[in-house]
Amino acid sequence: MDGALHLARMSKLFLPCAILILGSISCQAQSPRFGLKAGVNYSNTYIPNVTRPDRILGVAAGGFAQVALSQDGFFLLQPELMYSAKGSEQRFQGKTYQGRLHYLELPVLAKINADGFVFEAGPQLSYLLAARNETPVGTFTDLSGANRLVVGAVAGVGYQLPMGLGLTLRYANDLTRISDAGPRSSVYQLQASYLLTGK
Repeated sequence: MDGALHLARMSKLFLPCAILILGSISCQAQSPRFGLKAGVNYSNTYIPNVTRPDRILGVAAGGFAQVALSQDGFFLLQPELMYSAKGSEQRFQGKTYQGRLHYLELPVLAKINADGFVFEAGPQLSYLLAARNETPVGTFTDLSGANRLVVGAVAGVGYQLPMGLGLTLRYANDLTRISDAGPRSSVYQLQASYLLTGK
C-alpha cells in the first residue's frame, strides 16, 4: 500500500511537470526539431541486496522532439515517446525462468551539446503495456498486482553529428517497483537516432 501511495504521489508530480515542460516548447524562440530513434536494451529486474538475475536483450524504438534552450544550441530539452522491452532471466536447478516486460515510456531529458558531445539526464514515466513470464510449467501474462505506472531516472552520454545522426549510451533505473513487493528494472540502452532537418 505504501508503494502504491508513493507511486501515485510521484505520478501526480511528474505529469504536471511534464505538461509544463512540453508546453514551454511553444514559448521558445527556436522551433522544435523532431527525430526518430531505435536501439537495444540490456536489462534485468532486481531486488536490492538480493542476487540479481541475468540480463537479457530487448528492443527500444520511438520518436523525440528537441528544443534549443539557448541560441547556440548548448542547452537543449528533449522529450521522447518510446516503446521499450525489458526483463531478466534466471536459472534454477537446471531450469530457466524468463520474464519480459513491455513499456511505453516518456523520458523528459535536459541535454548539453558540447560540439557534438552530448550529456543528458532526466525523469522518466513508464506505462506497462504487457508482461510475459516463461517458466518450465507454462507461460503467464497476468498483470494483476503489477504497478502499471513506474517512475524512473535516465542518464546518458553520446555524440551527435551536424547532419543529424547520433549515438547514445544510457543507463535507466526505476525508482518504483514493478509490483509493491517486487523488483525494480535496471537497463543499459544503446540507441541510434536521426534528427530530421529543421528550419
